[in-house]
Amino acid sequence: LAGTGLGEALFQADFHLKELSMGEVEQPVLGMHDCFHYADGSSESQEWSAREWFVIRKASLLLSADDVLVPSVKMGVQAREQLLGVDGLEDAPLTSPDHPLVKYA
Repeated sequence: LAGTGLGEALFQADFHLKELSMGEVEQPVLGMHDCFHYADGSSESQEWSAREWFVIRKASLLLSADDVLVPSVKMGVQAREQLLGVDGLEDAPLTSPDHPLVKYA
């Protein structure tokens, strides 16, 4: 995808996802909060690290009535807590559904 319009769009979308989740920009939906809101104050007493990314949930090609292929993609967001390991930050084997970034995703 490097050097393509699609690659650039995915890069920009990923960057904006991170801005939204960290509270760097205004949330697009009324009542939506950044991940620190879901930390319930625990982020002040306990440090945590996590990452998030887009995933493809389902991809298919549909055939229209006039024989045109139409791509269909359903995407989602996943989040994973990170723990300090021997080689630096590593994904936790299991992330709690109560983790602030998982709640945001």
